Amino acid sequence: MEITDFIGGRGEAIAFTRLAPICRVDADLPYFWPHYLGEKFETLDFLVELVDAGEKTPFFFVQVKSTCKDYTKTQIPPRLRVEVSENDVRRMAAYPAPTYVVGVHEVEERAFLFSVRAGMCEKISSITTAHELNCATLKRLWDEVRAFWQGRDMTQPTSSFSD
Repeated sequence: MEITDFIGGRGEAIAFTRLAPICRVDADLPYFWPHYLGEKFETLDFLVELVDAGEKTPFFFVQVKSTCKDYTKTQIPPRLRVEVSENDVRRMAAYPAPTYVVGVHEVEERAFLFSVRAGMCEKISSITTAHELNCATLKRLWDEVRAFWQGRDMTQPTSSFSD
């Protein structure tokens, strides 16, 4: 096993713990329940469900990128040096659901959130550290994803396999 496998594996574990702490003021529940998609799943690492968001469970996808590299020094706020390939950006942007990159500084065990939106097509060379995964950011993320799914009918009214 190579060192990059250890860094990536630790990064995924850190991302999980940063996405699922119990920090809600209204309940003893986390905001999110991440589900690991497995190493064979291309591009995405987690499907993340919103906890306690109503009958239809809203969700989003995450790709985790981990690094031990120093932060950039020329930008404010500093940026985390993680790379997402052009191919992965295009795939994530094409999903009909919210998609995010969680960049993990493996040494400090800090995680940062970056949204991949429709129309994005260029590789990502670094992400901002302005959106560190903490209780305040998690609440904003929960609200953003819930708002995305509100007004969308996520039910399948018919199927040729039901009779």
